[in-house]
Amino acid sequence: MVEMSVDSLKANLTNPARAYLWEVIIPTVPAGGDANSIMLRAQSSSKPGKSVGVIHVPFKQSGGLQFHGKLTYTHTWECTFIEGEDKKIFEAINGWLQKIVHDYDNVGDGDTAIKSDIYLNLLKTTGEVYQSIKMIGCFPQEVGEVTLSYDDEASILYPVTFAYDRWEDR
Repeated sequence: MVEMSVDSLKANLTNPARAYLWEVIIPTVPAGGDANSIMLRAQSSSKPGKSVGVIHVPFKQSGGLQFHGKLTYTHTWECTFIEGEDKKIFEAINGWLQKIVHDYDNVGDGDTAIKSDIYLNLLKTTGEVYQSIKMIGCFPQEVGEVTLSYDDEASILYPVTFAYDRWEDR
């Protein structure tokens, strides 16, 4: 039987993972761009998800049986970047989108030219990586609208939704 007490939790969880210790690394930005600036300017994100489908089989007059189905990924991952007056985030992401499908000639590059792997590293309090999630075959799917207003002194933030093929824990 498990003992339920604060002391038991302290002994079991000596150093909890922190939600604010992470980094995003895009080793190769397909349209060019400063990978270091992208890493430094990532402001918020989330860990990607996956699930297992369920197959329900009715059986006579019972509630039926449940069987596991196929593995599915969310296939999207969001990250918000802070922009500077140097437009490094805008130029990198917009250039990437133009490689996917260009605005003027409606032609884009193939998968190998537009997809890049993205790493989401979770960090210890010492700065070391304790978990690295590699999202394979990523490309920006959507850049959200940016609200501009005289009401406050907020920074410009670009919400970017990336599509990916799958992810793995490294």
